[in-house]
Amino acid sequence: MLKKYLLVLLVLVVLLPACAANDNTTINETKSAASETVDTSPQRFTPNLPQIDLGGYEFRALIPEDNIYGTFQFSASEETGDTVNDSIYRRNIYVEEKYNVVFKETACENYQEPTGLFEKSVLAGSDDFDISTQLDWIYQTIKGYVLPADKLPYLDLTQPWYFRDYTNTFSVANKIFAVFSDECASVYDAIQPLYFNKKLITDYNMDNLYDLVNSGAWTYDKFFNMSRDASNDIDGDGIMTDLDHYGILAVRDGFLIEFWVCAGVQTVIKDSDDLLILNVDGNEKLFGILEKVRQNLYGADKIWFAPGQEKVSNYFGDVYDVSRQQFENNQGLFLSERVRSIPLLRSMDADFGIIPFPKADENQSRYYVHTNGGWPKVVPAHAPNPERTSIIMEALAAESRNTTVPALKEVALKTKFARDNESAEMLDLIFDNVFVDWGMAFWREVRNPIYEETAGKGNYASMVASKSAGMEKALNDMNEAVINLK
Repeated sequence: MLKKYLLVLLVLVVLLPACAANDNTTINETKSAASETVDTSPQRFTPNLPQIDLGGYEFRALIPEDNIYGTFQFSASEETGDTVNDSIYRRNIYVEEKYNVVFKETACENYQEPTGLFEKSVLAGSDDFDISTQLDWIYQTIKGYVLPADKLPYLDLTQPWYFRDYTNTFSVANKIFAVFSDECASVYDAIQPLYFNKKLITDYNMDNLYDLVNSGAWTYDKFFNMSRDASNDIDGDGIMTDLDHYGILAVRDGFLIEFWVCAGVQTVIKDSDDLLILNVDGNEKLFGILEKVRQNLYGADKIWFAPGQEKVSNYFGDVYDVSRQQFENNQGLFLSERVRSIPLLRSMDADFGIIPFPKADENQSRYYVHTNGGWPKVVPAHAPNPERTSIIMEALAAESRNTTVPALKEVALKTKFARDNESAEMLDLIFDNVFVDWGMAFWREVRNPIYEETAGKGNYASMVASKSAGMEKALNDMNEAVINLK
């Protein structure tokens, strides 16, 4: 949770005349701009929703507890001075008063528990939750547990409060099941840029990284060369340990997948019918990138320390804690971590900056930014009143653009933790260039074999020959399940 910064936001609460609605209410489907009082301020985003009084309905959300993967908080009982908490509180008060609903959050103790509770509820036909944050939505879709977005009539996925490219990428047969909106703070949390140590940039007399990014010259070759120059056996014992200096500090699993996603490569693409196709066999661009990565990261020069794969003797905590502590101790030029980690670096004495992951080469037209673990909201397949659910989802998404996004992006990230104006500008670039590979969702079948081969012998053709049948089965199962859904 991002801590201790006051967000000052003037919220205009609009109370409209309405009529009571119960669980079986058929909501007037007339959507017109006249149904909303519009604030002409350029900072206010207003959804196109009907006037409706939901009669004090308790709108229930099932979520995991906040953890290293993201902010999952849905409701707040009071203002505490915490930036994100207070923005959620104000957002919810606005929506609760506008539509006469009451929000209730069920937060589980870990990220896996909501999966079992959600599936049990759907199988029993119980009306336990209106929405849920789910990690395994892809497999719940195959089982028919998730209501498609086209059954939620008041969601307008063309609006700016949705991650449109992200959401549309995860369609199958032109059906969308996972909705990624600004209400899903975990999508922002999971974006993975690079942090760099300004002291070491100066010590090693290196190029200005902001200039490299802005000129389009920030590439994999530049990244590897700078990392090589910054790696040193500090104590001279001939062994690179967790106390020496490295060009790169990163946890393996999240780091290796960055290279093909940030090169704009997708391991799973779609055909003209919007069905999933494996894009690995014979993909020379993918294999070329992976081989360059393998030679640089696993070659003769030790430029990368990966806790979890290497011995850690002088630090405590999980693998992410180790990398952050090394970075704080000026032992790494670059740190690859989620945006959520920015406030965890607040005690670092040396200044650091934030930049996007590099391009594969200068011919790449733009920077691609990977979000590693954004969790969407899903609706149970048997939801008794999809109209009501979609109105509240749309209202929350739009109001999140007015409240929680400024809290996350403008205040919490830019004001305190990003140490310079250039990093603040880089965050705009980073947030505006989120890119996703469908293969990331098939982490067991598609993603893991690829990065494990990169960390191994690099026999990509052999890996594809042995694994492609399983990869294609997973995709075909998904295609067939969606086609057969009624």
